[in-house]
Amino acid sequence: MDKSAFLDAMNITRWLSADKPLKPYLVLHDLDADLSDQMFIHDVLRLLNVDIDQCEFDCEMIKGPQVIWDMRKTKVRPRVAWVVSAPLTDLHALADEKRHLWQQISQHLDKIQQLSKGETNEQH
Repeated sequence: MDKSAFLDAMNITRWLSADKPLKPYLVLHDLDADLSDQMFIHDVLRLLNVDIDQCEFDCEMIKGPQVIWDMRKTKVRPRVAWVVSAPLTDLHALADEKRHLWQQISQHLDKIQQLSKGETNEQH
């Protein structure tokens, strides 16, 4: 049996080495999530102006990185993710879920744009 699969099945959190820097962003998913559609994940992250190499993918919160996408079935408070969606399999099957994700991305980008305009106005 694969050691990682065994640890996941036992819900055992992996030890993180202090000398390995954490990536700045976190994508949360379910333990049994199918993350094989890398193109879709890459597209969503690109729309959020985040490179996939900057992201950790995990089933639970990790102290440090900013949660940018929570695609777990059961959402846990506090909800701090930039966007929240159904798991990938549901996103592909349900148009309303995908539409809701795109709306959140649009709202997030609008908020970022407004913040950057506010900073620009303060500098002048």
